Amino acid sequence: MSKLTCKKCILDSDIPGITINEESGLCQFCESYKPMSPDEKKEYLEIIGKMLEEKSGKGEYDVIFALSGGKDSSYGLYKLKKEYPFLNILAIQFDNAFISEAAVANAKKMCEIVGCDFFKLTMKEEALCDTFRKAAGSTNAYSKFARYRASDICNTCISIIKQKLIEQAIIHKAPFIVFAFTSGQAPNPIIDLKPSFIKWSRDLFEKQLQNIGVEDKDESFLLKSEIIKSIDKDATPVILHPMCLWDYNEDKIVEKLIDLGWMPPKINDSNSTNCLLNAFACQNHINKYDIHPYAFDIAGLVRSGDMTREEGLEKLHKELSEPLIEMAAKKLEMDPE
Repeated sequence: MSKLTCKKCILDSDIPGITINEESGLCQFCESYKPMSPDEKKEYLEIIGKMLEEKSGKGEYDVIFALSGGKDSSYGLYKLKKEYPFLNILAIQFDNAFISEAAVANAKKMCEIVGCDFFKLTMKEEALCDTFRKAAGSTNAYSKFARYRASDICNTCISIIKQKLIEQAIIHKAPFIVFAFTSGQAPNPIIDLKPSFIKWSRDLFEKQLQNIGVEDKDESFLLKSEIIKSIDKDATPVILHPMCLWDYNEDKIVEKLIDLGWMPPKINDSNSTNCLLNAFACQNHINKYDIHPYAFDIAGLVRSGDMTREEGLEKLHKELSEPLIEMAAKKLEMDPE
């Protein structure tokens, strides 16, 4: 059968696990998709606003913010502080050994603009490269669903970020952790973390690291066990994804950021404005699974109306940067193919 492409989003029948209904012309996700209504978004934002007001001022920080220095997190930080100026925010940028100099400069710049503290989370470059190398060589670390959402390298990287941001929230008694995930990446705006869930997610990631051959005995990547023991069960942090409730237009976001002083990156990667490893991670994922790791993210944005189908298809099929792939492969001591 010839390839069928969903007439609403950008997923096609060549992607493993995707079926296109020949009568409706829709993939299984678009057939069952129920968009969040404007009233529902407004209600969620009112709940988030009330939560932020009630719990702010009680810890060293109100919010631990995941700041990569890319367009989405930079805009998310600006928008969060604009909407809730009373928040005391610690923005944390994870240096994964492949973060661009421009992303570091942009992260610091955005913190100066909004008036929040900045912390660059660093780890041993050799250990990071070894872990990403093993993630690239693995095929069984993550679930099928996780492989649809991101590359094995990105799943590893974002898992480290989540572990360490939860750790920082507990240490600083911050009631909220905010990620600038779009509706295509995280449709659930509020995730109330329970101690049992935090412990479960830590143990799950430990097993995933072991699956790729990494024993994190000193808990460099994992949430430290002693920190878990110190959790106040009545004051566990809540993860917020407000970006999935705000209007999203990539071009307007970049335009606003440039007005603020954010510098457009000079890296040629259509899916990342901060990470020099991303193109290699995408190519590695496509080679292993025949799935573009951004396909579901882009499809979600198209499905929700935050991106046109034409823009999504162009973004999905844009050729990956060979210089970036070769640079990352050289640093990881791997074959770029």
